[in-house]
Formats: sequence, structure tokens, C-alpha cells
Amino acid sequence: MEIHNILINTQNFPPEAGGIQNYMYELARALHNIGHHVSVVCDAPAVAGQQEFDANLPFAIKRISGPKLIRRYRKAKWITKYLNSHQTLLISDSWKSLELLNPAKFRNLCSVCIAHGMEFPSKTSEKKKNRITKTLALADFVLANSQFTAQRLRPYTSDTSHTHILHPGVTPPPTPNADETTNISNLCMAHSPILLTVGRLEARKGQDKIIEILPKLLKDHPNLLYVLAGTGPLQENLLTRTNELGIADKVKFCGRVSDGERSALLQKADLFAMPCRAVGDSVEGFGIVYIEAAIQGVASLAGRVGGASDAVLDGRTGMLCDGDDENDIYLSIKKMLADSAALKSMGQQAQHRAQTELQWEQIAQKLLTLCTANN
Repeated sequence: MEIHNILINTQNFPPEAGGIQNYMYELARALHNIGHHVSVVCDAPAVAGQQEFDANLPFAIKRISGPKLIRRYRKAKWITKYLNSHQTLLISDSWKSLELLNPAKFRNLCSVCIAHGMEFPSKTSEKKKNRITKTLALADFVLANSQFTAQRLRPYTSDTSHTHILHPGVTPPPTPNADETTNISNLCMAHSPILLTVGRLEARKGQDKIIEILPKLLKDHPNLLYVLAGTGPLQENLLTRTNELGIADKVKFCGRVSDGERSALLQKADLFAMPCRAVGDSVEGFGIVYIEAAIQGVASLAGRVGGASDAVLDGRTGMLCDGDDENDIYLSIKKMLADSAALKSMGQQAQHRAQTELQWEQIAQKLLTLCTANN
């Protein structure tokens, strides 16, 4: 196997929390695990535990600090110096990270830009559109996380042949400790089925729609419990609405949960439901949380909008619905809960797909194969 020297250029990296942060960390870790030399250059936000986190990384990391504009130029200067002395695969977490570089100046360099979705607005100024288009042209490959994101890229690239789909991977779930297992077991005690949503409490995730249809679902399943893990701007409104509907005892707000608690919740869940919808330009580019449910053998209900249809295969690993339509959400959940054998089969298919196609080491190898075959 040819050993590649890989530089990951990112604005977003743990211990700062977030989906892109986790994506870039897991990609770096997987590339290292399959035998490649990995270095990371990233921004340096003031986050507790950063020094300890960096000290335990199996690869090199360089954090660039300073005010935004100064930081961007410092970072570009550091990367340029690095690329002048290394034959490298350069992976940037977004067009913004690639913007100040000129990969064409460097010999034997393959440049990859990751596209997540929301950084490509459906409507923007001509000036910003030209800025994005010019930057994407610097990349040898643009890797979109879903078919939806690839479509969203089209107005910004004149050459679609260098755009490819590369789904995010999934991390094997942690084993909950004894306290985490006990806490979640107590939470779910005497309830069945368990309906679960893990995600920020905001309109595009669809928790508000599920709460609205819960009284009808409870007529079919009187012992049903709806568990929400996460925090966000809708929290107070959702709490108020559960009281107004008289269903407060059937809804549990867990707030922010640990990785072990999330794993324990998914072990208890009968169905993962996040009927996402578009709110302005805010939309799911993929939905890694659906794959996190899948790896635990839990089928999902997702909205048809955005990239969720790449994460949840309709009728195979879960179902898709209209996230704006409360009745469609209700009928979809009702159908899934009514047939336990079909629900179990979808969960098994979801788990098989996550285990055989969406492990991070598999995603890393796909990226390298793509670069090697087409460069």
C-alpha cells in the first residue's frame, strides 16, 4: 500500500463540539489508522481541555490563533510552507478553508474540498457566488456528503465531473457505564414503545411536529414515551406545548447527554424519529445521527428534504415522510410501530449497511481510492 502524506486543513476540530468538527476528526483518525501520515492544521478556539485533547492525538496538529482575518493569513502562510516541503494530499473542510490557497503552485499535490451542504446557499449575491466558484475550481475533487449537497453545488461549479458523493462515516457506539445504563433504564421504565430524537431542539429537526401528533399516537400506544436528547432555541416552547396538550408525563427532555447515555438511549429506542424539514436555507445536508441510530440496529423516520434520503433508505433502513405535514408524520410513525417484524427488519438492514459501508476506515479508503484513480 502506498503511504500518503495527508494534511487536513480545517476551521473546525474537537474538542470544540459540532458535526463538522467530529467529521474532520474521525476522517483524520481513520486515515491514520489505515497507515497514512496525517497532520492537521486548524483554528484554535478557546475550548476547555484542548491541551489534553491534543496531547492524546495519534497524529500531529497545528492550531493557528489570532483575530479571524489575521488567523486566515497565518494559516495560509503555514500551509504554503508545509506544502513546499511535502508531497501531500490536501483535504479542506470547506471552500472557506481552501480560499486563500493556490494548490496549482505545488507539484504532486492532490487537493480535496469537502462539501457539507449549508455553506452553499440557494440564493446569494453574485459577488459571493463568484467567490465560491473561483475557490472550488482550485480543488481537484469536491466531495459532497449527499446527492442533495451535490445538487446544491451545481450553481457554483462549471465542471461537475470533479464532484463526487462521499457519505460520512459512523463511529462504533461506546459502551455505556453502569450509571448511564441505570439512568436511562429508569427513564424508560414501564414505557413501550420508545420514540427517540437526538439533536438540537430547532424547527428543522421536527421535534415540534412530533409533539403535535403525540396525542393521536398515544391513542394507539398508551404507554408510548417520546424522549428528546439535546438543547436548543425551541426548548421552552416545546415544554410549554407538552403541558398544553396534557402529555408532559409522556415526553422526557434529557438535555445534553453523554456519548454513553446516547448509546444507552438508542439501545432502548424502538424507533428513531427526526422528520427534518427545510426552514429557509437551513436543511439537513446528510444527517449523521440517522447512521448513529442505524449502527445500533434502530430504524429511522426522516424527512424527504435535504440529504436525509441518503442517510435513510426509504422502505429499507427506515421511512421518509413530508416533514412539513403532521398527518404524514403521524401515519408514517403509526405504520412503523404497527408492524414490529417489519420495523425490526429495517433496523437490521440499517445496521448491516452501517457496518459494511459506512465505517470511517471504509470512507477514508474510498476517498484515497477516488484520488488515486482519478488524479
